[in-house]
Amino acid sequence: MPCDTKLKPRQTISERKTEIAKVVERLSRGLAVGSIKVKLSPQGAIAFDGLLNSGEVFAERLLGGFTGREGAQLAHVATDGESYGHHHRHGEMALAYALQLIEEGDVRLTNYGQYLSKFPPTEEAEIVENSSWSCFHGIERWRSDCGCNGGKAGWNQKWRAPLREALDGLRDALAPLVRTACSELLTDADAARNDYISVILDRSHASIDAFFARHSIRTLTAEERVRALDLMELERNAMLMYTSCGWFFDDISGIETVQIITYAARVLELAAMLFPETRGVLEKSFTDRLAIATSNDPQWRDGRYIYDEAIRPMIVDLEQVVAHYAISCVFPRAGEVASTERDRLFCYTIAHVWETMLPYGLGQLRLGRVRICSMLTEECEEAAYGLLHFGDQNVSAAVKRVDAEEQEALSALAKEIEDAVDASNLTEVVRLMDDYFGESRFSLTSLFADEQRRIVKSILDPTMQSLETALTDLFSSHASLLHFLGRSGLPRPAALRVAAQFAIHAQLRHALEADPIDRVVVERLLVQAREEAVVVDYPTLGYLADERMHAAMERLQRTPADAEAVRHALGLATALRALPFSLDLWQAQNIWYEVSPRAAGEAKALRDDFLALGAALNIRVDRPVKAAS
Repeated sequence: MPCDTKLKPRQTISERKTEIAKVVERLSRGLAVGSIKVKLSPQGAIAFDGLLNSGEVFAERLLGGFTGREGAQLAHVATDGESYGHHHRHGEMALAYALQLIEEGDVRLTNYGQYLSKFPPTEEAEIVENSSWSCFHGIERWRSDCGCNGGKAGWNQKWRAPLREALDGLRDALAPLVRTACSELLTDADAARNDYISVILDRSHASIDAFFARHSIRTLTAEERVRALDLMELERNAMLMYTSCGWFFDDISGIETVQIITYAARVLELAAMLFPETRGVLEKSFTDRLAIATSNDPQWRDGRYIYDEAIRPMIVDLEQVVAHYAISCVFPRAGEVASTERDRLFCYTIAHVWETMLPYGLGQLRLGRVRICSMLTEECEEAAYGLLHFGDQNVSAAVKRVDAEEQEALSALAKEIEDAVDASNLTEVVRLMDDYFGESRFSLTSLFADEQRRIVKSILDPTMQSLETALTDLFSSHASLLHFLGRSGLPRPAALRVAAQFAIHAQLRHALEADPIDRVVVERLLVQAREEAVVVDYPTLGYLADERMHAAMERLQRTPADAEAVRHALGLATALRALPFSLDLWQAQNIWYEVSPRAAGEAKALRDDFLALGAALNIRVDRPVKAAS
């Protein structure tokens, strides 16, 4: 859409507001291009004026984009997807309802391709180059301190320019190296890079084979395939490091900007493997430029400090992956039996080659050898691990890269360690491990964050259960005394207050987890909480209630004609609606809406229960639901 009003790079706030007002006023009048009518909202009503608070008002505003003139018209708006549910709670519901209301009239939803095929344009519009919808300064948001993001008072975006220079410098240094390397393996580097999306979407061997069949200059060896895939991964991350959201917020220390620097770190890592002569050189050049990118937050200093403190620790090598795997095997998930053949860990497959385990008191000692392969690049290596577990969180692991010839040495080590264990000589066990693996050690803190939390939870759960039992018994034994002290205005001992807080909340949680939910017990406990001045954790209880409802609706989704499933969900929704929790039932509501066409074709009794369920989920059900064809 052409717009010849351009803002100067530097203006006062007053001047900028005046220019913006002129642009908005011009656009709000609507610009006709052939048979297409473009009408914009000068108030940014969807994003900023609460238009998503009502689906009916939203539909009315969208339909207001049409004029009374004859002929075909196209009304459209452009918004961020995050507006619907992320920035505006329940915005996606307002959108769904608005679209339903629009389709019930004489307006049809379409797309540009369909509309233009029916109503070809009679004129052309030229887009202004180097312009964007989010920055009045063209594309300066992506490379300079244009000030368009607002930001905190006193902050600036001067960090953008050196960050852009660092990324561009890395890209330009690697481009000729990558192109030369690709020419030795692939027929067309650009075509292969563009087609690599097929591999990203499907990492199977068949998909990778098909990719090479289309793009390799000959049948590649295993090593050449790894090199080609490394080059494609470098290209992928080089594009990812320009992700737009890295430039949209207040500071270089923001999670979005840190993420694009993380992509750059992966580019550097791959470059060091593919082009050893660049090892250290490219990274120094990159971080030297980042050092000029000063953070507005004194805690983070500058881009180089962020790279060293926040990004470098995230770089994971093969040893850490194997250590993570070995430690996780000591703490299997509930109901899970560790595989002795092949497991998958993130983007790696791990195949057991050999393992032995020796009990040691309450703990255990493990020695093993695995073959680990990257699902991204097909690179494979073997590694040996040794692990000592002394109970609870006390675990220590060591890893060493090995080859197939190492099995004899590993078996000999296992025999020596077994002798030391039989002699109860822990010092000798540790010495033998150090001699073979070196002094590098991994512990529970070396695990990836999600797995670390899971294992710590598995260790804590039995302790928390016994603590819950003890505090509940303590509260039950002295509840009458605590109640008397409260009614008498006398101070209540801190220990009893803690016991009451813990016990009442635990009982509330159990009551919500019961099937069916005992509303009488829940209401009694809530009254008791008020009397004992217990602060109820409503967000946690509300989350439990949401999950219960979601699970019930998933059961209904699988068997929508099951009258018992409908009654079960209806009873649960009715019970939850009576509770004083703030519930977020969007998942359950979406399932109801999805299942409704199928339920509409069932017997009347089931349809009635299904409509009652919708009402209990705060869904308007006075509109007829069409049966599925």
